[in-house]
Amino acid sequence: MNDLPRVCVVGYGVAGRLHHRLLEAAGLRVCTVDPALTGVPVGAHSRRAIEHSPAVRDMPGPVNLWSLCTPTQVHTDVLAEVLERDPRARVIMEKPACRAQDVPRLLALLERYPEARVVVMNQYRHAHALRLLDDLRRQHMPDQPVTAVRVAFSKDRRADMAAGRFIDRDHGVFGYEWPHMLAVASRLLPPDTYRGYVEGPVQDVHGVVHDDYFVTTARERAVLADGVELELYSSVVGDPPGDTGAPDWTRPFRHSTGGRRRLAQIQTGPALFTAEMDPVALPDGGRLPANTHRLTAQLPTGCQEVLVNDSPMDNALRTAVARLLGDLPLPPVDLTPVHRISALAARFGRDRATAAAAGQLSGGAV
Repeated sequence: MNDLPRVCVVGYGVAGRLHHRLLEAAGLRVCTVDPALTGVPVGAHSRRAIEHSPAVRDMPGPVNLWSLCTPTQVHTDVLAEVLERDPRARVIMEKPACRAQDVPRLLALLERYPEARVVVMNQYRHAHALRLLDDLRRQHMPDQPVTAVRVAFSKDRRADMAAGRFIDRDHGVFGYEWPHMLAVASRLLPPDTYRGYVEGPVQDVHGVVHDDYFVTTARERAVLADGVELELYSSVVGDPPGDTGAPDWTRPFRHSTGGRRRLAQIQTGPALFTAEMDPVALPDGGRLPANTHRLTAQLPTGCQEVLVNDSPMDNALRTAVARLLGDLPLPPVDLTPVHRISALAARFGRDRATAAAAGQLSGGAV
């Protein structure tokens, strides 16, 4: 057992515990670092106590791999601690990599430690259900161009935020599900089309600003270079009414546990192809089994449904581990999602500052 790679999960909240469970299931030895953790963590499968330290520097013994699951605003600080301990560290970072203001420091760290290997993980880049959705489109409409791509990822985080769980006051709604939606868009759009969008100016975005939580709901629309219409929508407080409410195309699809609804849709000619990503709601209020996604093809000849069993998070973690522990060159860390969500949040930062100065900040639409 001691010859198995040892991975240290830094940050033992919801994401950290999920990483622990999946990494242990993949056959790795897991230890943890979290200064706020009370009690002794136990193995997700063995149920035996595992090694835990309050700080990176205090973790004894060699660590083959680090998994950073801390809040976004401390990602760069924790990465610096890891690289100071081990200049050749292999590191998984949860999305988003960092805040826009931390990008220069992150790049400086990567330049200072050229032997380090870092992967920023986004599970939806590894979702087989999205590939199968596009396969379904090609099967039924091979000669029809894609005219629209729509993505809507929502989760009701009000209870979490009231309880003090991580609140992204730098990006608001753009720091939670938006990086996932960008990953989905990157899977459904041609590479050059996606790159033109994510690196281009913000065309049209509306949202709701809260006096504490910043932007809580937003809807972005863009017409891309090849004429494809792109729409992204997300909310962390349920679906508010009005112009920033849920788009009409999302309404036939129910919310599942925790107010979650994760949708991706391709329109081509007279057909619609939609992926409902786990958790998928059932009419009786229940949900499909975990890691089960539903694909729906609405065709001129009728409707077709396909169920897909797939764990994007497990796919992403196993891929990251294999790349980091291997010796093939890694691509540079992709920071375009960080710049995109920062540009979107900046649209509301200006309005927020103006409203606050006038004493008018009340959580309305912008």
